[in-house]
Amino acid sequence: MNKSILYEERDNVGIITLNREKVLNAWNKEMRVKICKIFKKIKKEKKIKAVILTGAGKKAFCAGQDLNELKNFKTNQVEGWIDEFKKVYTAIRSAEIPTISCINGVAVGSGFQLILLTDIRISHQKTKFGQVEINSGITSITGAWIIEKVLGLSKSIELCLTGKLVGGKKAYDIGIIHHLTSQKNVMKLSLKIAKELSYKPQHAMRLTKKRIWELFKDEMEETFKSAKKYHKISFKIGEPQKTTKDFLKK
Repeated sequence: MNKSILYEERDNVGIITLNREKVLNAWNKEMRVKICKIFKKIKKEKKIKAVILTGAGKKAFCAGQDLNELKNFKTNQVEGWIDEFKKVYTAIRSAEIPTISCINGVAVGSGFQLILLTDIRISHQKTKFGQVEINSGITSITGAWIIEKVLGLSKSIELCLTGKLVGGKKAYDIGIIHHLTSQKNVMKLSLKIAKELSYKPQHAMRLTKKRIWELFKDEMEETFKSAKKYHKISFKIGEPQKTTKDFLKK
């Protein structure tokens, strides 16, 4: 049985790979639990000085939530589901070492949110990005906040309401990604930058990362409270389940 999350270490750099290539590395419960365990391991052992997140294959970094989990979702499952994502997002954003997104393919929905929570984002022109949840009848709560925090309110409103995709060049122009390179060079450049960051003065790095986390922490807490509130209403109405089932039939 394939592991849904892979982890390897290259000297002092950790590499986490979302490994469900057949479903475009879409999130499921197992992945959410495993990635948090990896970040705990990294924090405890202290030998890793930078971490890269990427996706298996060439098509996708992460296509967001696996819709198969949601098609028969009940309202009483919402809190646990939201709490799992809160733990993932907290692990990434609160990490005291640099986090780098090596974006090998499409990053949408919660996959898009994940890359925006990392410190440095590297991709190529063929990638696509977007907050597509509205297209599946899913309310965009955490996404609206993360996009607003990183890209600004106007861009958050546009991406959340339209569900449209943004190509690699435009993503670079508007600040979604920091470095645009060739498809074959994405991991090489990610490793190069990870290495450079890993040799920065460690106390200054940790303290700077702690301060950046403080800028997110309180707002994140409030956002996840809102996520529970609005997703409960949404799933009680049943629109996400219906829209998801219709999409999966296509």
